[in-house]
Amino acid sequence: MKYLSKLIPNNIKEIIKLLINYIYPRNITCIICDNPIKLSNSYSLCKDCYNNLHFILDGCNKCGKPILNFNFERESLITCNYCYNKTFYFDKVISCIAYDEISKKLILDYKYKNKIYLCRYIVNLMKEKFILENIKADYILYVPLHKKRLKKRGFNQSERIASRLSEVVDIPVLDCIERVKNTKRLYNMNKINREKELKNGFSIKENINLIKNKSIILIDDIFTTGSTVNEISKILKINGVNHICVFTLLTTYVDTYAKE
Repeated sequence: MKYLSKLIPNNIKEIIKLLINYIYPRNITCIICDNPIKLSNSYSLCKDCYNNLHFILDGCNKCGKPILNFNFERESLITCNYCYNKTFYFDKVISCIAYDEISKKLILDYKYKNKIYLCRYIVNLMKEKFILENIKADYILYVPLHKKRLKKRGFNQSERIASRLSEVVDIPVLDCIERVKNTKRLYNMNKINREKELKNGFSIKENINLIKNKSIILIDDIFTTGSTVNEISKILKINGVNHICVFTLLTTYVDTYAKE
């Protein structure tokens, strides 16, 4: 092969490289701003975008949202001012990055601009957090889409993240939740209206017995009010799931701990 390589002119080699990169593309631009980057660049992000992402290091122990202003009087409190006095059926939320104008472009491009290849970069980011938090579980589940929305979009973003993460962390994916209600868009609803819209929106499948007394990871792309994953968690806990860790790429901010 080395002998044959010497016989091929350099210009032909360049053409071959271009053809290979076209057939098997490797990301050489930042996945957020599209500026050129080196192939060795961490997470396929340029330096500016990487530095401007707010990776969550000290999130709330319950909802996982980043805490900006620490209240030493509530140092031992496990909840923040968002989840304080709320009823959550999941045990813990772990999110990787705070939702802002920079990070949201990544997830919106993935979901709505058909940039499905971004899934592998999203999972690379989530894998680091997964290892850092030492997450343990028996199965990975994901937030399902209603069949009408799935047909329109062509794929379930959370299912793809779950499947790829499963390959990386060697935890099996289980499809045991069905979305039976084609809910309206939730992004412009407040928490109360979201909960009303999601009520009775999910059902369990026959294989639900596989996760009885088990620990599971529930994958979603963004944690905002938590209404969707909470509704699913309620069904899972009713059916005997022992521990639920919600794992998302993004979450929104919380400014302070709850006041006394």
